[in-house]
Amino acid sequence: MAEEFNPGSSVFYRDFNRPWKWFKSGDGCYLIDQDGRRYLDAAGGVAVNIVGHGETRIVEALRSFEHEVNYVYGAAFTSSWQEELATDIVGISPFDSGRVFFTSGGSEANETAVKLARQYHVERGEPRRWKVISRWLGYHGNTLSMLSVSGRPSWRSLYDPYLFNSPKIDPPYCYRCPYQKSFPSCEIACADALERAILMEGPETVAAFIAEPVLGTSVSAVVPVPGYYERIREICDQYGVLFISDEVLCGYGRTGTAFAIDHWDVVPDIITIGKGLGSGYAPLAACVASDEVVDVIKKGTGRFVHGFTYSGLPLSCFIGVQVFNLIMEKQLFERSKSMGAYLLGQLALLAERHEMIGDVRGLGLLAGIEFVADRSTRRPFNPSLEVTERVVALAEEKGLLLRQGAADANYGRGGDHVQISPPYVIGLREIDEMVEVLDVVLTEVGQTLA
Repeated sequence: MAEEFNPGSSVFYRDFNRPWKWFKSGDGCYLIDQDGRRYLDAAGGVAVNIVGHGETRIVEALRSFEHEVNYVYGAAFTSSWQEELATDIVGISPFDSGRVFFTSGGSEANETAVKLARQYHVERGEPRRWKVISRWLGYHGNTLSMLSVSGRPSWRSLYDPYLFNSPKIDPPYCYRCPYQKSFPSCEIACADALERAILMEGPETVAAFIAEPVLGTSVSAVVPVPGYYERIREICDQYGVLFISDEVLCGYGRTGTAFAIDHWDVVPDIITIGKGLGSGYAPLAACVASDEVVDVIKKGTGRFVHGFTYSGLPLSCFIGVQVFNLIMEKQLFERSKSMGAYLLGQLALLAERHEMIGDVRGLGLLAGIEFVADRSTRRPFNPSLEVTERVVALAEEKGLLLRQGAADANYGRGGDHVQISPPYVIGLREIDEMVEVLDVVLTEVGQTLA
């Protein structure tokens, strides 16, 4: 029986085996608990907060919203804030023109994208296209349908009886290349796997390919090699398959560009964003589709058979506009790029001092550290040692919040890693503080492992 750390609580916690801390307030990159202790939020919650905690501009703006309508049904009405935010998003997207469907979270946004891809093909006269190909170690949401599409075994296994079949290919995970090859002599074999999957499934049955441009917490911050997404785009075009770029975690400036896919000079058909869109001040995500996709439905039935109760909620979109304005005013996408370069440089120096660091990777303010028992062979630690758990717990004790990566990094055979994804307002001083604490933590954990 799990120990009850918070007796008397009526909350259904996600984990009854640990105490639950209360945070009372926030200040920029810091969270402050009920005892007044400050913690450097190197995770941004879970890559959510981008403009900083306790941003007074948003709180003050909310006062002006006081007498505006708080809810209209998105299936029948719109609002000025939904219209404005949609225009803002399309304006920074790689699309020449497009449309935005707002949701409450990333799982809903990805479900919207998959449904849109299906209806697109049906309205084009190809009703047999329904399959969505994804990647192992990819993560696209926690609803049953999005778990089906996701390639995270540790989260899928309990619910396997309810999941539908979704074909999967190997991820572009160079550190643990499933083909035992290296770039560039590999000729990006992991991208060619998509063509093989399409042919094996039957091109006439495949609706879409979905992928995170930079992988998230399944295998923190894995960045594909140059040319990977160019080849993916080419394959999708060859077989009439839509390319969905899942940027719920890695998009909206997290990697130093407006959208992560921008690093590859490729334009997908559909993009999903979330997390940073509301910066944690409101539940907000979106599915952004090119007009080439939307026009098929507009000129066909004219109706997208889909919707959620809180799609386009005026209050959420209002906060989204405030977040967007802060991003533009403070040039936070550019700041993510510059601070991210400094962060990755400091983490590389940290790796020189700690043999347990096998790999440091990332783009912008999305970084990952993978821990190994043997750097030369890349052998992972035995899962029973709970290395990631120790690192995260000790860091929290010392006032640093990290995000624990899922236990899937070595294809189900163990794997320890952490995700670093702080608010974009982080500065050099906070990054130095983060690395200094990590240095102490890894030294102490390393000594216990030795």
